[in-house]
Amino acid sequence: MLFLVIVALLDVATGLVFSRLSHMARGGDTARNEYICNGTSEDVLVFGSSRAIHHYNPAIISQLTGMTCYNCGQDGNGAILNYGRYHLIAQRYQPRVIIYDLMPEYDILTGEDNHKFLGWLRPYYDRDGIADIFERVDPKEKYKMMSQMYRYNSRFIQMLTDCVHPMQDDAVNGFRPLEVEMDTMRIGERPPASSIDSLKVFYINKMLDEASRNGTRLVMVVSPYWSGMDTTICQPVKELCQSRGIPFLDYSNDPKYLHNNAYFADGVHLNARGADEFTRDITEKVKTMLKK
Repeated sequence: MLFLVIVALLDVATGLVFSRLSHMARGGDTARNEYICNGTSEDVLVFGSSRAIHHYNPAIISQLTGMTCYNCGQDGNGAILNYGRYHLIAQRYQPRVIIYDLMPEYDILTGEDNHKFLGWLRPYYDRDGIADIFERVDPKEKYKMMSQMYRYNSRFIQMLTDCVHPMQDDAVNGFRPLEVEMDTMRIGERPPASSIDSLKVFYINKMLDEASRNGTRLVMVVSPYWSGMDTTICQPVKELCQSRGIPFLDYSNDPKYLHNNAYFADGVHLNARGADEFTRDITEKVKTMLKK
């Protein structure tokens, strides 16, 4: 009994310490996640995967629209995390515009274990509506989340580093440009299309619904690929957008970017030059949309 009491106290203490550290982070993804979930107040928010964080320059969006902007993209994540973050943000305020960069592997298709996409939401499990996301991914998560250690167990080192000396502190308004030239060795083959992940599409649909209900203008975008993409795999989300009158802008096969080494870091990601050019293109579309 004494051992169990000590473990329980240690678990609670660990949760309190790391919750405090997340607020104290000086930079890196810890501070960035905390700001996205608890601090954003910008007019325009960008959501998506690594193709969002590397493809949209908030400074250019602000310059061309006169609105403030923050990039909420996250490497290796899609609809499940993005909906959770949006839900937390919407409890505080309603952004004027959301630009969502759609990547089929993370937003539509089956692939990696969906537990992966819960990591950045675990510290906010007790917030309204977040537990339901965990329940849909895996009903057993509610038992694991009783442990405060479990909520932070994959990020101990990163959180400590981000409080002392962040390894990634180069983000400007959430944007991380890839200051490199095209690496042809990293073009690779596009993975074959897999089956539809109904949970990912569910959260895309839920985000579209809530944004529309809250008066936020949402734009769904497929940003450029070096070798293009078979866009039929985006059809489920395209139909959801069409049914609500939400713009769906597909640049995946745009000839301006297709096979253009000057604009890419690899086969999937634009470099800094390409990101700036693409941001200008997409911002002009958003400006036209806002005038309607």
